Amino acid sequence: MSLAENDRVSTIGDKGKRVWLYPQRVPGRFGRARTAVSGMLVALLLVAPWIDVGGHPAMQFDIPARRFHFWGMTLMATDASYLLFLAGLVVFGVFFFTALFGRVWCGWVCPQTVFLESIIRPIEELIEGKPSERKRLDAAPWTPQKIAKKLAKWGAFLFVAGAIATTFTAYFLGREGVIEAQLHPTSHPVGTATFLFLTGLLYFDFAWFREQTCVVVCPYGRFQSVLMDEDSLAVVYDVKRGEPRGKPGTPGAGDCVDCRRCVSVCPTGIDIRKGIQLECVNCTACMDACDDIMLKLGREPGLIRYASERATKGERPRLTRPRVLAYGAALVVVLGLFGASVWQRAPADVHITRQVGAPFTVLADGRVQNGTRIRLQNRSGEMRTFTVQVVSPADVEAVTPMASVQVAPEQTEHLPVFLVRPDPHAATGRTRVVLEVRDDHGFTQRVEHEFLSPVPTAEHAS
Repeated sequence: MSLAENDRVSTIGDKGKRVWLYPQRVPGRFGRARTAVSGMLVALLLVAPWIDVGGHPAMQFDIPARRFHFWGMTLMATDASYLLFLAGLVVFGVFFFTALFGRVWCGWVCPQTVFLESIIRPIEELIEGKPSERKRLDAAPWTPQKIAKKLAKWGAFLFVAGAIATTFTAYFLGREGVIEAQLHPTSHPVGTATFLFLTGLLYFDFAWFREQTCVVVCPYGRFQSVLMDEDSLAVVYDVKRGEPRGKPGTPGAGDCVDCRRCVSVCPTGIDIRKGIQLECVNCTACMDACDDIMLKLGREPGLIRYASERATKGERPRLTRPRVLAYGAALVVVLGLFGASVWQRAPADVHITRQVGAPFTVLADGRVQNGTRIRLQNRSGEMRTFTVQVVSPADVEAVTPMASVQVAPEQTEHLPVFLVRPDPHAATGRTRVVLEVRDDHGFTQRVEHEFLSPVPTAEHAS
C-alpha cells in the first residue's frame, strides 16, 4: 500500500472537490447500544433547562444573577473555584479515558456524533430513502418531486437546529426568557442573536458540513496520538486473521472477503483495514457490519473489534501502565478535592472590606471610627437572619444601622458596619479586629479586619 493511497482524506477527491458520503445504517449490538446512549444524552440535554429541581431549572447559567443551577445545587459567583475543579475533571478525564479506551468520546458521547447519527441521518433516510436512493436522487435533475423531498429534508433539519439552539439559549436565559425572546426578539438582543447564530451554524453542519467537523475542525483527533499508545483500545482490523483477502472458498485466503461493507457504513468514509486513522471516530459501525457478514458466512465475529495494537500482534495488553496510572491518580485527586469542597461548602459566605474614603475618622468626642462593609451571601434555599458582633479586642464596638439583617435565599446583602474605639491612644497604627457573624440557623463565621488609628504626635507622646 503506497503512502499516497493511505494518506489521502477520503472525503476529498482528486481535484480537491468534496466527496459526498452516503453511509449505510446497519443494525447490530453496538449500534443498538449507541442508540440507547444517544437517546439518554439527547433527553438529558433537551430536558435539563425545562424541568425544575429544588425550585430552579435543573441546569441554568444565570449570568445576570451570577448563579449556576446544577441539578439541585446552586453555585454563586464566589464559587468560581469550582470551575478549576471542573476544568481538571474534564482534562484528566479525557486523558485517562483516551489512554484506556481511545476515542470513546467521539463515537459515543460527542454531540456531533450523537445528533448526526441518532437524529439527522434517520430523518434523511425517512425522507429520501436508503443511501443508494439518496445518491441517485442527488445525481438526478431537479424535478418537482426532488425539490419537494429536499425542501422537506432541509425544513426538518432547520427545525432540529432551531430546537437545539432554543434549548441551548434556555440554559442561559431560562424558560421564560427564551420564550419571550422567541415571541419578542428585541426583548433579549443577545439571546436572540445567540439563537440565530446557533441555528444557522447547526443547520450548516447538518445539511452540508457533517463529517468535515470531525476530519477538519475538531482538534481531538490530532492530539489523540499523544494520549494513546499500543495498549489503548481502538476499533482495529485483525490483519493476521483477515489477510490475504479473498472470496469465500479461495484457497489460502483470510477471513476478509473484501466486501467493503466496513467502508460503506463508515460515517467518515475511511477503510479501517488500512489501520488506525485520524478520521476514525470509533463509532463501531464497521464492527457491526463486519460481524453481520462473518455470521452469514459461518465465521467467528470480531474480525474488526475493540482491541489494542499490542493485542492484534498476539501480545498481552497492559492495562496498568505509567500514563494510565498518572492520569488516573490525577483524576482521583481532583475528584476527591472537588467532592470535599462541595461537602464542606458553607450555607453562607461572609466577606469584609473597607469602605471607600478616609481610612479612619476621628469623631468630635475623640473616638476613632473605621468604616467597613460586610457582604452576606445566603447560599441556601431558605431565609436567614444575620447578626454581627466584635470578638476582640474588647474596647472596639461594632455600630450597625440595624441589629440584624435578613438575606433571602441565594441572595447577597451588604451591611455597613462602623468599628469605633473610644480611646484613640489605647493603640495606634494597626490593630487586628475579629468579628463574628451568626445567623438564626446555626451558621457562624469569624472574619478579621485591620483597625486603623492615627499615629500619635510628639505632643501626645510626651
